[in-house]
Amino acid sequence: MNINITAVTPSKATVNGQPMAREYVETLLLPLLVAAHGKNYSGILQVAQVFAAAGLSLSASPEAARSYREHMAEKAALEARQIAEAKANAERCRVPTPQEIAEKKAERARQAQAIRERGERLRAQLGR
Repeated sequence: MNINITAVTPSKATVNGQPMAREYVETLLLPLLVAAHGKNYSGILQVAQVFAAAGLSLSASPEAARSYREHMAEKAALEARQIAEAKANAERCRVPTPQEIAEKKAERARQAQAIRERGERLRAQLGR
């Protein structure tokens, strides 16, 4: 079922080329369209997406509002997961710069020197 909602104003909305009162569209037409789809959740979601995209309220049909919110939450979670995976892959494949390599090498050398000095102090205390 193709639904085309255009020219939405505070008092009117044009549905499939036919101007209607916005209140009628939100309170009667939405529940009727949702009821026409029965348990076809993809159809209900399609109707809810068209109404939400047009800026109309989904409050008259709790089923449509719930399915639309769930769909948007799943979509946001998927996008967040894909972004996190992309960042993780970029970090995993990142090549360190020569400066970072030199800094890491200097840090390891500093730590090794600190360990040697501690060992020398311990041996000096024990008299060996």
